[in-house]
Amino acid sequence: MKLLPKMALAAAAISGLSLSAFAGAGAPEAGSLLLYPCFDSNRGSDTIITVTNTNADFAQVGQLFAGTVDVEFVYIQKYDCLEFNRTRRLTPNDTLSVLARLDNPNQREGYVYVFAKSPITGAAISWNWLIGIGQIDSAVGSAVDVNPYVFKAVGAQGANTDVNSDGLRNLDGVEYEAAPDRILVPRFFGQQDQAMSLGSGAQSKLVLINLTGAARFTAVVDFLIYNDNEEVFSAQYDFRCWKKVDLDRISGAFTQSFLLSTNHNPLESILGTETGWFRMNGNLAYSSADSVQDPAILSALFEELHGATGELPFVSGTQTNGELVSQSVFHD
Repeated sequence: MKLLPKMALAAAAISGLSLSAFAGAGAPEAGSLLLYPCFDSNRGSDTIITVTNTNADFAQVGQLFAGTVDVEFVYIQKYDCLEFNRTRRLTPNDTLSVLARLDNPNQREGYVYVFAKSPITGAAISWNWLIGIGQIDSAVGSAVDVNPYVFKAVGAQGANTDVNSDGLRNLDGVEYEAAPDRILVPRFFGQQDQAMSLGSGAQSKLVLINLTGAARFTAVVDFLIYNDNEEVFSAQYDFRCWKKVDLDRISGAFTQSFLLSTNHNPLESILGTETGWFRMNGNLAYSSADSVQDPAILSALFEELHGATGELPFVSGTQTNGELVSQSVFHD
């Protein structure tokens, strides 16, 4: 690999949905909206975004095949959540891969979501036939494949999804399936820090995406961090829109030296590197004019230790206050 995303560990948890949204054995299903947690077009970096229309209906309907759909690529810039858009047409069984730096020359870093649109009206529609994958080669210095978060539309195929006519993609269980309530990351490696000998520990980056208020709201996230012997430590981190942050900048509890100082299990290290796991939950999102309890967030973890890995977390529960992407100081 390029590593974890091709394993069942990552495949079992790439959608911000309840377990009932998955096909047998926990495998993800196709959806109407795909959210790729990271693109990086900085110097020396490349990101490939792939979207595939699995609808195979070649029946002729007017000038189009019945299985034809338009997809809109929406690139979200990291600091201010400003967007850059492109729309493409996918015929039945069609697939498209784009290089982010060429597809979007105006932005360097952030996240991407792709949603289905009617090729006739241009409106966002229910089209639960989309699958995809992203390849990012700079989050930790090496290329990793990471699946997108997948959200099914709630309505019948072809139905408009913008139920409240606000022009946003609402992850609320009415337009699209709801965002997750809690984020569960099954493993992290102890982070390299100044207290460690050279060559020990990992270098990891956590991507965080604010779905509640996004551009004008700061999200506060609660962390519960566990060592390999069930000891738990707490932390908080706040960010706006999108953030890619070194894991040890969130809390020293992620570092190798700290984990070694705890009542850890000395028999459970990986070639001398400590491991643990952590939970995340949105605590509060606030702007200059409004606040929302328990905001919806998404994340992805990229790590470098004996090779690069990238993984989407497991999730639990649902949160209905997520949307893509508001620029208002008031939450909808």
